[in-house]
Amino acid sequence: MLEKEIIANNLDSLFKKSPVKPLSSIDKIVIFSDLHMGDGGSRDDFLHNSELFSYVLEKQYLQNQYSLILNGDIEELQRFSYDAIAKRWKGVYTLFDAFARQKKLYKLIGNHDADLILKINKSSPYSLLESLVLTYKDHQLFLFHGHQASLYYTKHNALIGFFLRYVANPLGIQNYSVAYNSRKQYKIEKRVYEYASERKIAALIGHTHRPLFESLSKRDYLEYQIEKLVRSFAAEPAAATQEAQQKLKTYRDELIKLNRDKKNTLLGNSLYNADILVPCLFNSGCVIGSRGITCLEIANEEIALVHYFDGRIKPADSPTGDKPAQSLEGSPYYRVEINKEHLDYIFARITFLT
Repeated sequence: MLEKEIIANNLDSLFKKSPVKPLSSIDKIVIFSDLHMGDGGSRDDFLHNSELFSYVLEKQYLQNQYSLILNGDIEELQRFSYDAIAKRWKGVYTLFDAFARQKKLYKLIGNHDADLILKINKSSPYSLLESLVLTYKDHQLFLFHGHQASLYYTKHNALIGFFLRYVANPLGIQNYSVAYNSRKQYKIEKRVYEYASERKIAALIGHTHRPLFESLSKRDYLEYQIEKLVRSFAAEPAAATQEAQQKLKTYRDELIKLNRDKKNTLLGNSLYNADILVPCLFNSGCVIGSRGITCLEIANEEIALVHYFDGRIKPADSPTGDKPAQSLEGSPYYRVEINKEHLDYIFARITFLT
């Protein structure tokens, strides 16, 4: 059996056994993944954005009655013990507890925190899920971490964990992850994209640390926006206002910067080499980015990709989305809505483009 067929069968099995949560018009949900919480030391990837994440989780989502979906790799158990993590990040778990008390916490496992679901490990105080299906009208949003689309990670996860904890940690080697390997990124995203488009569903993953919205990476999105603006200028010269030209320059400069990043060489072109891109794949990104954190929001029957950053580290006018950065009152933090679309429109395109 081909690898694609094996993975599709595995994902079918995962989908069928997923708990189902109906999505109503008044539901508000935020999805974070890939916190990789450690012991607070120099090898703890979460440390850098921990204050930003805690602030956003409490002020933006807990206080505004959102449900919280944690989509895998919340704890970095391949390097640290759960007890050490829980002790260092007690304040974060207090926030998780607050969502859980309201029955608004859904905690999914990833490959770096999979040990929590084993019977021999009763550390986690929360119910643990491998996946979750949100139903919207006659449509499904399939949430899972993403490593399930890789035979490599499903077969060798325990061996990777052994290496990280007992070899990489003592030597101070950086955490090896699919996020740092563009070939594995491409393969996993392509597998999930193919699976979701063939089944006419939306897949919401994490794992690769790369934010995706409607199957578009940041580069894809910038290229699309540039083309749209240039076409509008050609069709109607009056559209080329000073503000519109400045927006075009901003997109162009950001695209040039991305293209100079050698880590993105493989992913320079549209990911899936499709004539028509089906908007079926979304990725929440991660909480350990050097320029801030990203997440997915679902509210008012719309889904959005959102970026938060610390204005003391990243300039508030740094180009990220169509809208300017919004200051979070009383804090040095900013929010940018990178993209947003109504679920009806997304599923109409998924239905008729496949």
